[in-house]
Amino acid sequence: MNFVEQLTAVTLLVDFFLGVTFGVVGGAVHGSLQEDREQSLLREAPGLVSQGARVIFGVYTRDDGYMARLLASRDRLLRDERNEPRGDDFGAQGKDLER
Repeated sequence: MNFVEQLTAVTLLVDFFLGVTFGVVGGAVHGSLQEDREQSLLREAPGLVSQGARVIFGVYTRDDGYMARLLASRDRLLRDERNEPRGDDFGAQGKDLER
């Protein structure tokens, strides 16, 4: 093998290993971001990429449902608070009640 063939072989080998490395790291980052967006760490993984990211990062859950129930009740309370009218939003506005 001459020098050009050897250089080509080494370049292809380095390319392959860089592709695998960036693929694994990129998949783990994408899966982690998906977990953060959907806030699904206390539930089942939303996809295979997220499940792979859990394996790569060593994140496992032993969930009996307690934490998920707490988060669901917190979200429901926050949603109810946002929908409740405030004290100034209704009532006898604009009427002169004192005479």
